[in-house]
Amino acid sequence: MAHNIPCFVAHRGYPALYPENSLVGIDAAVRAGARYIETDIQLSRQLTPYLCHDNDLKRLTGCDAYLTELADNEIDLLAVPYPDSTSTVSPAAPVPISRLAKLSRYLSQHLQVIAFVEIKAESIARFGLGQTMDAILPVIDRVYEQCVLISFDWELMMQIKSRQKYKTGWIIDNWTHEQSAMAKHLQPDYLFSSIHCLPAKLDQLWSGSWQWVIYTVNDYNTALDYAQAGITLIETDTIGTLLTP
Repeated sequence: MAHNIPCFVAHRGYPALYPENSLVGIDAAVRAGARYIETDIQLSRQLTPYLCHDNDLKRLTGCDAYLTELADNEIDLLAVPYPDSTSTVSPAAPVPISRLAKLSRYLSQHLQVIAFVEIKAESIARFGLGQTMDAILPVIDRVYEQCVLISFDWELMMQIKSRQKYKTGWIIDNWTHEQSAMAKHLQPDYLFSSIHCLPAKLDQLWSGSWQWVIYTVNDYNTALDYAQAGITLIETDTIGTLLTP
């Protein structure tokens, strides 16, 4: 049955083979057949949105600095290397951290792609809900119908939903009655969960108008098990492998 077929989401692009959250990785995922991608947003000191998961840039770039504390010209000098891999992808020069504006332009040229855009907690904590939304929403407005704004922050989700224009996805961090009640209150379009948060029996999933999205699964048989339980949107680091028959 069609609803039991996994639909894979390219988690941070294609990080198994390309720098995570890079446009080259996102494009590789799309060329491999991905129709959903997920990326992360941190804001620079100048409130420019960048595609980056970590605020602390040590892991990604080797630079002992925080993205939210750097000016744009400082961030633009940094780059993320290709992952260590035995794949056939030839290692190339490290890739600069991309701005959200470039992803917006990319989406406008690839209308079949939906982007889950996670707004990271560190930027919200540093700049506040209002400034964070004001920095991000205008950048995606030209492609807002292709974007789903997601976050762990329920207050941010409420404020975005109040504008009625944007699709939302709330990320739970625990399987608790309190989180279930908040999900019912927020009524997001998508409800995200780590596979480690899910109950042992998937027939106990919270019911609602949302669509479940889980992360991260990197083998097809496990993904198929989730899909057969009704969770078909599944984030993966190795999108090309799982989309290959």
